[in-house]
Amino acid sequence: MQGNPTPVIDWYSNKAYQCPRCRHDTVTGPSRWEVYTCCNCATRFARFPRLQRFLRHVGVTCEFCTERHPVLVDGEPFGFLRRRHNGVGTHAEHQFEAWLYGTDEFADHRDGVRYRSTRASRAEAMADLAHWRSMFGPVEDDPSPVIAVVADEQLNKYGPDVTREQRDALLDGTLDVYGVGALRAFAPLHPRRGQFYADSASFTWGLIAPSGLEGIYTSAAPKSLTAHAPQV
Repeated sequence: MQGNPTPVIDWYSNKAYQCPRCRHDTVTGPSRWEVYTCCNCATRFARFPRLQRFLRHVGVTCEFCTERHPVLVDGEPFGFLRRRHNGVGTHAEHQFEAWLYGTDEFADHRDGVRYRSTRASRAEAMADLAHWRSMFGPVEDDPSPVIAVVADEQLNKYGPDVTREQRDALLDGTLDVYGVGALRAFAPLHPRRGQFYADSASFTWGLIAPSGLEGIYTSAAPKSLTAHAPQV
């Protein structure tokens, strides 16, 4: 038996874009005729809760959880990652969804994308995309290690090792911090044989470089990061 859904409550009249329960920013430009869901505490809210049966339920709509972070394979669009909250309040964690582009042949997949999995880190989510490429890419059943360039979300932009110029560039989006490492296939005896995982021992983190380098590389990392790419 399924439990009753969370009741819809009135939105926060002072700041309608915030969750009325935990004050998390969860919607941009809210409509009076829609029901929203907070990604942080799962609260459902609307301007007119009593009309919930007649309103459009749009679910989670905050920019943080719906923003797509493209993942390229050798410079070509292949998929994207999407961050999301998991948990409530101070116990909330960020997880990463892996999605694929180019699945228009599946009529039940909206917007031509296909959900693959949710992982605890960007690198592991990217490893799922690498596995899909190895299964159905130009060279099928290719478990060869590949190089992953992953944005580092944990950078302390105000740390002592970051210059003022770098901090300004990080904040305006012209610089990113990356980890460069290998995605490897599990050995045949492993139950996930053939699937990829992020080899944490091979990753070098905290490299400041031009933005837009995140992705999977089957031959070599971008020139600006070549010196830091692991030997695979």
